[in-house]
Amino acid sequence: MAQGDWVPDELDLPWLTQFDVRTLVAGVPAGPVGADDPVWETLHDNGLLPSRVRDAIEGLRGSSPATMAEALVDLGWTVCSDGNTSASGAFVVPMLIRAAADTSAQSRADALQLIGDLARVFTLNMEMRPSMLWVMQPMPVYDSSGYLENWAVEAARMMVGRDTDLLVELLDDDDPDVRGRAAYVLVTALPVDGDLVEILRLRLAAETVASVRMILVICIAQHLRELDQVPEALAWSRANWSDRASPLEIRLGGVIAWLNLTDEAVPPELRKVLSELPMPAVRELSEQLPWIWWLNYQTDGIANWWQRLIQ
Repeated sequence: MAQGDWVPDELDLPWLTQFDVRTLVAGVPAGPVGADDPVWETLHDNGLLPSRVRDAIEGLRGSSPATMAEALVDLGWTVCSDGNTSASGAFVVPMLIRAAADTSAQSRADALQLIGDLARVFTLNMEMRPSMLWVMQPMPVYDSSGYLENWAVEAARMMVGRDTDLLVELLDDDDPDVRGRAAYVLVTALPVDGDLVEILRLRLAAETVASVRMILVICIAQHLRELDQVPEALAWSRANWSDRASPLEIRLGGVIAWLNLTDEAVPPELRKVLSELPMPAVRELSEQLPWIWWLNYQTDGIANWWQRLIQ
């Protein structure tokens, strides 16, 4: 776990749920968890299985774009309602990854977005510095059913870690939305892999789409943080935002990463960079950030986020 991630102590013990979904994940074979898998009965026996999960899983196999889109929406409401990962969320991750890897499937980037949200605690409430790049939280968080979300997210991250080979392949996908969200998912994987930094750097060197380049810069910083290399992450971010020869998206990625790695006062050099950034382009690029996608559905959501971010 990264430095600052919540770890229960003796005072937390009376409040912890007895059923540990991480143990259940550890005993499930690698690969997709089908609708008839016994794991669902185990979840049901512990009062943790929403009845709509199985129907949504079956919908992912549908050939109709509308069927898959509807299944993803159902899954989102069922296993990640209001941005809180439920205990059953981990078990849809393998199938979602394979749906994203199937080039004939629809809504592939949306499937990856859902995985990335499942693999983060308290998604939809992390847009302000420095919490946007937190994968876990420094405190316990419970979902609407009273289950400890920290454990549910860790279970989802374990599932992501089993399929990193598929996700690394998606970094070279023809669809830029898939490439960017594959990186968004990869940096949540457990165990945390130091080699991923170099993989992301190589992808960044080859990437030509501005929004994906920005995402990759932020993902590298986020992964360095997960490796407990915050000074290195800050140095990486500063190197990008301070390089006047770099494209806007690279500098913007560095700005966003730096601001979300620390709550230190914004240094004068960065203030100067901020004053020079063309706001229409900043807003357009920021709308592509998978970390804060829900702000696109709020009136002036991105503009308000940016103003609060740089205060």
